[in-house]
Amino acid sequence: MAFLPGSGLRARTLRRLRQALGPEISDGALRRIAWQAFRNLAFTAVEGMRLSRITPDWVAGHIDLGPVGQVRAELAKGRGAIIAVPHMGNWELAGIALHSQGVRLMTLARRQKNPLMDAWINRIRRSTGVEAIENRSRGIGEIAGKLAAGQALALLPDVRAKAGAVPVRFLGVDTEVPGGAARFAREAGVPILTAEVLRRGWVRHEWRITGRVESDPRLDEAEDRRRIMQAVMDRLGESVRAHPENYFWFNKRWVLGGEPRP
Repeated sequence: MAFLPGSGLRARTLRRLRQALGPEISDGALRRIAWQAFRNLAFTAVEGMRLSRITPDWVAGHIDLGPVGQVRAELAKGRGAIIAVPHMGNWELAGIALHSQGVRLMTLARRQKNPLMDAWINRIRRSTGVEAIENRSRGIGEIAGKLAAGQALALLPDVRAKAGAVPVRFLGVDTEVPGGAARFAREAGVPILTAEVLRRGWVRHEWRITGRVESDPRLDEAEDRRRIMQAVMDRLGESVRAHPENYFWFNKRWVLGGEPRP
């Protein structure tokens, strides 16, 4: 009912789709993508409520674990890795899939405005065994050391940043995104693996590695961060354009900034 024709949510989603996918796609195709993306969000919310009860057997039966080998190959070199994924499919499950296969994983968490919601989300995340580090806590200063020691870090860089932002072009629009992935890659000397998570049907999931980028210590730090983040966002943009029905078009921190109105 929240997505019935005439609702503000539906109208906003269609504006965002048009902004990101361009004038070539038909109105009918946009409506289909919008509905599938909203349905995916509903399924993801239900799955989120039961994350604490997800077992390795469930992961093996519902999630394609192919990329785990690529991540392990990176970690076998004696250093960690950063995995950057867009808000696609059920992005939380990518981290849980890695952790269920023995990869020591940490992630950044943003404090929610509602304290009850914040406590509930953190409780669920802790129950999965993945280490969640609040993005404004002292734990941020320990991430580079943990990466250098062989842990993996999962990040969602496709949000609009207010401070410490890096200018990039994403989905055809100039915007600014957090530079944490580039910062940690440079400080710890670890690679960034870009990945995508897709819902296949209602309850099965596929995730795969889509690219790899490393820092270049010969470059000026600001220049290197821009280069890294642009490479990351290019890969994430390709994933979104190829599978728009899997993307989370509903984020309040809309990465492309203002939305053009008719």
